[in-house]
Amino acid sequence: MAPESLSVTLPALIQSIQEAPLVPSLQKRLINALQQVGSKTTTKEVHQNLKDLTGLPPSKAVRALIVWGILAVNEPQADRDDLSTEELERHLRERLNPYDILLHSPSPSLLDIGAGDLTFERELVDQYIPQLRAKNTLFRLHAFDRLAPGSRVGGIYHKNPDYEGYLKSFPVEELNYQFWGGMDVERFGSAKGALPRYTMCTCHAPANPTFAYEPSRVDSSLILDHLQKTRGQFHPARYEGEPVLEVSHQGKILTFPPWKFHILGPLALLQLMGERSRVVVLSAIDDEVFWEILSQILADNQFRPPNRIFSKKNIPVIFGDVYQALSALSIGARVDLSTIAKLRDPMPFRATHQKEFSTFSNFRYVEIRRGAFLENIPSSFTARQFSLMKEESTPWWIVFIPNV
Repeated sequence: MAPESLSVTLPALIQSIQEAPLVPSLQKRLINALQQVGSKTTTKEVHQNLKDLTGLPPSKAVRALIVWGILAVNEPQADRDDLSTEELERHLRERLNPYDILLHSPSPSLLDIGAGDLTFERELVDQYIPQLRAKNTLFRLHAFDRLAPGSRVGGIYHKNPDYEGYLKSFPVEELNYQFWGGMDVERFGSAKGALPRYTMCTCHAPANPTFAYEPSRVDSSLILDHLQKTRGQFHPARYEGEPVLEVSHQGKILTFPPWKFHILGPLALLQLMGERSRVVVLSAIDDEVFWEILSQILADNQFRPPNRIFSKKNIPVIFGDVYQALSALSIGARVDLSTIAKLRDPMPFRATHQKEFSTFSNFRYVEIRRGAFLENIPSSFTARQFSLMKEESTPWWIVFIPNV
């Protein structure tokens, strides 16, 4: 804390904070305060800011930040005991249940995208907390959903208060549970309290049409026209003062959240999941979303015909041998996708300006499975509804390890 030391230490601390996985607003305030620490113009306001941000008096706040931002960052213990990508791949190949990886990670964590009513979260903790408890291991379980808390639309897909109460009933040393409502894929990068990287990331029944059409492959006007022809005319409206989307379908007016037909595309989903986790599980994927995702994963451009909407008629033609091989999979069967066709390398992900997240450019391992939900593997509420959906084809799973 001596002036001659601070002149060297503070720049290093500021650089560490710039690279740390912090909420942007917090990051900016810390940097602004530290840039004024030690100067002749340091004011009571700067000291108060440090106290507000850390809960400590100014000198103790700076010392604590040095320990966290410099000494701890340079400590080699951070990742040395974590599973390697080779070990992760071996676990996936040897076991039917991908979530068993949580039992082998020294610090298991999982992020669930589109968590819905929290059925999956409840099943997951029931299956794994007893085993992790026996090992005295904390499990971090985080989830988010686009549905805004208190919304009148969304019905049974809102989080179940009983399930959430159950998750919150576990001791904090056993389960760290956090849920963000009204949160989407595009904004999750600024979610307060989120981990920079999770052991696993899941998305059950990825939203259709949000992830069913890749904007870089199909023009937005074609997507809009297709949705109006197949889903019905739609327009923004209000329901009891709340913004909604009204859709005219088969003579009925259906009401959805306002973002229902917001098209994001599979690349955005794959990029977020791959950057924020070491193993990704997408389950109960319907046909439209599955083939659009697959078109982006496979190397050959034949799988990405520009401005062609995939349909039951043209999918067998476009995907050819890949379609034949995957369609032959029985329920519960799985296959290493690289044994069927070459994987895309690199993936055309957007450049990210969030330095705290490791980016990845391709997939180390991609596995395809068939089925809505598999016995003895935690699943979502939506996955269990596929058996009641007579018009839906048997859904798919995609499990992958990002190469980082």
